[in-house]
Parts: sequence; structure tokens; C-alpha cells
Amino acid sequence: MSYDKVLQSAGDFGLYQKLLCGIFVFYTTFLCGINYYTQIFIFDTPDHRCQLPEIENYVTQSSATWKDILPWVPRNQGYPSKCSKTAPLNATEFAEESFSYFTNLEYKLTNPDEFSKIQRSAISFVENSPQQACEEDWSYNHDLVFPTIISQNDWVCDDDWKPTFIHTTFWIGNTVGCFVWGFTNDKLGRKPTVLLSHLVYSFFGFATLFSQDFIYLCICRFFVGCAHHTVSHLPYLLVIEYCGVESRIYPLLMVMVSYSVASMTIPWVAMFLPSWNYLAIIAPTAILPVLLAYKWIPESPSWLIVVGKSEKAVEVLKNVAKVNNQNFDSKKHEDELLKEREAEQSHLKKESIINIFVTPNLRKNAFLVNVICMMGFMCYYGHVQNTSNLGEGNVYKSYFLGSIVEVPCWSIPFIINKFGRRWPLIILFFVSGVCGTSYGLISDEWYYTSLTIALIGRMTVTAAYFICLQYGSEIFPTKIRGQGVAMCEILGGIAIFLSPSIVYLAKVSPILPLLILGMCSLLGAVAAFGLPETAGCSLPQTLQEAREFGKNQSYFDCFCVKKNNRSSIETKEENLTFLQNS
Repeated sequence: MSYDKVLQSAGDFGLYQKLLCGIFVFYTTFLCGINYYTQIFIFDTPDHRCQLPEIENYVTQSSATWKDILPWVPRNQGYPSKCSKTAPLNATEFAEESFSYFTNLEYKLTNPDEFSKIQRSAISFVENSPQQACEEDWSYNHDLVFPTIISQNDWVCDDDWKPTFIHTTFWIGNTVGCFVWGFTNDKLGRKPTVLLSHLVYSFFGFATLFSQDFIYLCICRFFVGCAHHTVSHLPYLLVIEYCGVESRIYPLLMVMVSYSVASMTIPWVAMFLPSWNYLAIIAPTAILPVLLAYKWIPESPSWLIVVGKSEKAVEVLKNVAKVNNQNFDSKKHEDELLKEREAEQSHLKKESIINIFVTPNLRKNAFLVNVICMMGFMCYYGHVQNTSNLGEGNVYKSYFLGSIVEVPCWSIPFIINKFGRRWPLIILFFVSGVCGTSYGLISDEWYYTSLTIALIGRMTVTAAYFICLQYGSEIFPTKIRGQGVAMCEILGGIAIFLSPSIVYLAKVSPILPLLILGMCSLLGAVAAFGLPETAGCSLPQTLQEAREFGKNQSYFDCFCVKKNNRSSIETKEENLTFLQNS
């Protein structure tokens, strides 16, 4: 392709691309991580119980902890009830029992045996007393979790569907946004879409601070969700189009490192904040530097070429060459691009996302890349949610521990650069699938063995998820790449809706979530087997190129083997030329 040659003349991975990766991709992905965990933490439901006026008086007068009050909370299936309270028939006996219990709390340390008797008496009294549903007031345990929107509005018990509905609204917004931004991405350009998506992300993030009404809050989180994945994936796509064939892994590396760093950082930040409001301020405020730096965000030269703006593309590449300290003949390269543009004009007029279904090869590739994206998205988010019990009740610790598992995945860009995208993806999906399906076969006595297998499944599916992002950005031609990636994210977003329901099945059996996620990973491995290898290949510019892409490959081709064979052939040809010249 002429574009790849022109890009190579300007430097296909020099200082310019390194700055884009290290600043633009890293920071925008970090924003995505901040806002994802903000969504989780501000809508978290702290441990809670019904208020009892008689008990609350003792709590304020004594040093009673949350654990000290639990004997006075009715039990439901062995656990303290969150939605019912004791309704004693004898108020005098209740007053005597509670007075005896709370005035002798110091016996916990000085006379444990005596306090144990008092505690058993209180528990017996509560078990033999009738219960009634909470009417309006709840108490929340904020020892481990700051006050959230849920505890502020008492969206628990009969109203506990509201936070789930808000989360669903967020992901519906994400799906709608992928469609909208995919259209603007290809019609208006990468740069205007970056601006618009970040404006929406920031404005409605700030609006969340002032939204006390449930409907108003749903609207705000819908629009935040609309821009959620776009603020990260669009800069990644833009920078991919600035990189040469051998360097397209580095934007992916920045996405992986940045998201993991955000995953490990934000839980610790939240742990020391006094309320949800502070985190809700930090998340949208962090977006402002991108808006202020909009002037320096470049447009994709690849996109400029396919929409007939070759002169502007050459100007952009001239700036790239200047930063990369490369000699660049603007007139020569502009003529090359114009000739190529004229040769492809008939194809460009007809190109739209609908045309991917016209030819069998492109239809197959588009179908399979959507399947792997759906399996990757659903399994990744399913595993993330299923590891939330690692922190022993501390939600911040849970997510921090879960994010540490992703650190080894930082090696994936180098692995796929060496061995290609296809076989590593097949192996990772397969290993994650085996871990998930075998998890239930391990005895409960082997706790650490089963935990290790579950974490290996989480780690491998995380790596597979990021390779899916790489595949989606490489399989579609430039003219409709934004719409193609958007289609993958829309279907992936729909698949994400299923992950909470899959994790919820743990209430039926603890092995079901990983079993189902494991089977989905195996399906992803089968789908990946039918895809062509994209490593070492020029990105398709037109639909015609995309239709022919991968036809010369077989199902058992391995990129590293072909690469070594190609290098061997080139070496032999060089030696032969040298001997002939001698």
C-alpha cells in the first residue's frame, strides 16, 4: 500500500508515535479506568441493617461497633437480615436485655465468659421475638466503604433494584454510544469525535454530582456510558493508524498498562475519601486536560486519504516526519497518494458497513471477529465481577487484588508481535475455558488450588480480551474501520449485559459462573481458529482489499513460522545477490 510506504518515509514508529502512545493513549485509557471504578464505587451498597431507636440510643452513648450490634439483628438463612428488624412483644424485657448487653460491652476484654452469656441471652431474645419489615430508616456500615449514592438515598430492600437499573442504563448507553460515535468517527473524522465524546463524558460526569432524582441520575449515567469505551478505544484506533506494521502492538501495550494502573490506583484513592462526591468530582475533572489539549490532537492521515483529503494527510505526515527527524518529500508523496486515490475512487463511493456482508470472505471474518469480541467482553467482565470476594468484605481491596492478576498480561503485545494474533488468542481462550470448566471438579478442601485455577482463568481471558481489541481494529478497512469497531463494541456491550446474570448464578451453585464463562471461552477459541492472521500485514484500506484479506492463509498457518521462513528466504536471496556481484 502507498500509505504504508509514505508513513514509513515519515517514520512509522518514531518520537511522534511514542508520544501519542505514552501520553494520548495512556491518559485517555486511564480516564476510562477512573470512570469505570467510579461507576462501581459510587453505586456500591454498603452493609446495612434496619434502625431500632432503642438500640441506636445505646450506639451513640457507647463505643459499640458494627459487629457488637449484629446480635440484635434478626437472622435470615444464617446471616444478619438487611431488611427486617426485631418487633419485641414485651418492651420492658427488651429494654432490660439491651441495657444489660450494651452496659457490659467492656466485658468482651475483661470477662469474656460473662459477656458470652449476656450475648447468648440477647441472641435468644431476638430469635424468639417476631420480626417486621423496615419502614424507612436504615443504618450503614461505613467502616470499609464511604457513604455512597445508595446509602444516601436508602436504595435498599424494596428499592435495591435501582442501582442495578442504573448500571444497566450505563451499559445501554455504552452500546448506543458505540453506534453513534462509530458513525461520526467515519463521517466527521477521528479528531472531532474525540472532542465530542470527551465533552459528553465530562459534562454528564459533573451533572451526576447534582442528580438526586432517580430518573435524572439514570439520564446522566446513560450519557456517561455513551462515551465510556469511546474515550479510550478511539484514541487507540487513531494511534494504530499512525503506526507501521511491526509497531501496532505498542498502542495496545499502553491500553493494557494504563487500564491496569487505573484499576490498582483508584481503589486506594477511594479508600481514603470521605464520601462518593469527591470521587465523582475527580473522575470528570480528569477529562479536562484532554479538552484543553484538543488543538494538539492529530487527525488520522489514513482517514484523510480515504475521504479524499490527501493534501491534508500529507501536511499531517510532514509534521510527523519533522518530529521524527525524517526527510519527507511532500510533493512526491502527495502525487503517489493522489494516483492511488484516483485508482480506488470507484470502490470508495460504494463503501459502507453494509457491504461487509456482500462477499463470503469478508462476511466470515466480520462474523468471527464479532463472536470473539462478544466472548472476550462477556468473559472478561464476568471474571472481574466474580473475583469481587477476594477482599474479605472490603470492596476496594477486592478490586485491587483482582487488578494485580492483569499485570502479567502486559507481556501480551510482545507475544503477539512474535507469534501473531491468532494462535495466542486461541491458546488463551482455550486455557481460560479449561480453567473455568475444571473449577467445579476440585474438592473444597483444595481451596488454594481452586483459587489459583480461577485466577489463571481470569488472567488468560484478560489477555484474550485485549487481543480481541487488536483484531477488531485490524480486520476492517480504513473507510469503515470506525463503524466496524463500533459494531464489535455494540455486540460486545450486549454480551456484557449477560455477565452480571451469569455471576448471580453463584447463589444457585458457586461453580456455575466459571463453568458458563469457561464454555464461552472455548467458543471464543473455536471462532478465533477461523480468523486470518493480521500480524505483519498492511491494514486494508478499501473493501476490495478487505475482501481478499487472508485468502492466501490456511487454518494451520503460524505467523512466527512464516516469518522465519520469509527471513530465511530473504537471507538466501541476499547471499545469492552478493555472490553474483562478486
